[in-house]
Amino acid sequence: MEVIERSFLSQDWITLLFLLCFILIGLMKLYKPQLLLGYTIAFFSQGFIEKRAEKNPSIFTPFHILLYLFNSIIVSITITVYFSKHREQNFLRFISLFAFIFVFLSTKLILNYFLAHIFDIEKKIRYFLFTKSGYQYTLSIWLLPILVFYQYWYSNVTMLLVFIALLLIFRVFLIIKNNKKLIFSNFFYFILYFCTLELAPLLIIYKTTKI
Repeated sequence: MEVIERSFLSQDWITLLFLLCFILIGLMKLYKPQLLLGYTIAFFSQGFIEKRAEKNPSIFTPFHILLYLFNSIIVSITITVYFSKHREQNFLRFISLFAFIFVFLSTKLILNYFLAHIFDIEKKIRYFLFTKSGYQYTLSIWLLPILVFYQYWYSNVTMLLVFIALLLIFRVFLIIKNNKKLIFSNFFYFILYFCTLELAPLLIIYKTTKI
């Protein structure tokens, strides 16, 4: 019999990455099940983000470290499966991409809090920062089943891009909706911030991974 080569990304390591993501979710559920549920449904539960902002928990708790690692892996997998349609991917390339994404997102996170501290506006924009990070984690959790479906059942890159675009647009909509007073009273600075720390990083990641 002739062996038929699968046309989609089919290396064992991508399956292990999905397994790792489910393990991380399992660990988060064991450690803080209500917190995981809160982030999962945060798109439709404004009160959850408000409570997190009021408590102002450390980002170095075990739960948040697991969630941050999960988010970084999902972002890296998303980029990997998209560009697998344009070039061959391998595990070493993924590791390089993951390291870049992890450092990039960490730098962006540190820069957010550093600037807030420098300008002494931490309390004023605390809720804004929590909506940004909280909705990003929610987006990553929702992306996992979409990526699995795309990888193993229906590898349509247009469908994948549409889902990602809808989730990103919904995230931006919720951030603006829940911070409208802060944003519209400082609209110029918000546009500057959005272009510098939100839009520019996406373009940099796209250009870097496309090379």
